[in-house]
Amino acid sequence: MDRKVDAPDNPHDAIFASRRGTWLSPNNVRRQWRQARADTDLDWVTPHTFRKTVATLIKEEKDTKSASAQLGHSSEEVTDTYYIAKAVQAPDVSDILERLGTHRHRRSVPPNPNDAHG
Repeated sequence: MDRKVDAPDNPHDAIFASRRGTWLSPNNVRRQWRQARADTDLDWVTPHTFRKTVATLIKEEKDTKSASAQLGHSSEEVTDTYYIAKAVQAPDVSDILERLGTHRHRRSVPPNPNDAHG
């Protein structure tokens, strides 16, 4: 926010504009980003990482459609498949799985002879 307030006026209202108020060259941004993370353990952070973070945050706070619109995608499927982070840990469903062993002797469906797990 400070950068936006302090940034010189530019026709694009860009937060990160060049000194002349024009768009930054992608090559210059990549070079500056490499320099900024030099001697850090942040080699894994790329502009794509930021896009994924933005998409995931918007999806969690609102929905995939809004995340897709923010990234400029024409398809929510692309956003969901490639940009929105998936949960690393499965939800705790142990209470549901516990029911598998509670009625061991009352079987309503006859066993399948081809079922190796009996």
